[in-house]
Amino acid sequence: MPTVPVATGIIEDAFGRLLVALRPEGKPWPGFWEFPGGKVDPGETPEQALVRELWEELGVTVTAPEPFRELEYTYPERTVRVHFYRVRHWTGTAHGREGQEVRWLFPWEIPALECLPANLRLTADVLAEALPQPPLCLIADPGRLPLPDFRRALEAALDAGLRWLVLRCKAVPDGSSADVLAALCAGALAGGVQVYLNHPDPLPGWPRTGRHLTQAQSDAGVKPDEAFGVSCHDAAGLQQAARLGARYAFLSPIFPTSSHPDTEALGPEVFAAMAAESSLPLIALGGMTAARVPEALAAGARGVAVLSGILEAQDPAAATRALLRHWER
Repeated sequence: MPTVPVATGIIEDAFGRLLVALRPEGKPWPGFWEFPGGKVDPGETPEQALVRELWEELGVTVTAPEPFRELEYTYPERTVRVHFYRVRHWTGTAHGREGQEVRWLFPWEIPALECLPANLRLTADVLAEALPQPPLCLIADPGRLPLPDFRRALEAALDAGLRWLVLRCKAVPDGSSADVLAALCAGALAGGVQVYLNHPDPLPGWPRTGRHLTQAQSDAGVKPDEAFGVSCHDAAGLQQAARLGARYAFLSPIFPTSSHPDTEALGPEVFAAMAAESSLPLIALGGMTAARVPEALAAGARGVAVLSGILEAQDPAAATRALLRHWER
């Protein structure tokens, strides 16, 4: 079966929305949504094909498209090698010149649609661009330490360069503890840290970037009116989180953990297979150590999450720096 070259544009507007188009009747996969584009004709470069196709399909003139990803995907009828481009500069008003429906959607809204599989994977790449950098997340549980020790460990990690925090409260804190935690959230945000709350309802009005859900909450259809991520443990959980509009997902446990010794670890191979099919950027959680970060990243993790590895370390700052070294350039 020959491989068909295809050029596809991820067209972004000034609001960060992406354009998707509905494949019409008479073409393969009618009724599926896709990023627009088409086949590369003989003698064309992929970029030339992209410019031609987006004019023919949408009536826009593209300038300076940016090569983004190449992806080979086998459909029942053919194998395609898709050259994806980020398109941020164009003139004209995008519309379906062939009668196809088009929509402008934020990246996290796209997985709710029935999309071409090869296109859906690209939403994970786009969403990954918005992850905190470096993409190391600390799941900070104040119930695991006396509050003064928790505060010192958290502040040490932040001073060491941590830029992502999920504050996990299994119980509703009392008044004084709540004030301390709210102040920690505010200080972290002021320092450029993304802060997500994993907290029982009703959610407190603490400063935050968004919310973090359990898989049980996601499976029950909880959909916050703000940015959110989900802790997932299987493919069905990942699919549900994506349909609801999550920005990222923790997938665990990638490695065996002492906290859940009876839970079978996914292992890097299973994690990699799930990452290859996911429309969300996956964050590896479970049994993570600094030595295991390369293995998790090689399996397709867009980042890693830890809990006791930082909070309960003898030197939280040193533990944070050891993990962060894997993203140093």
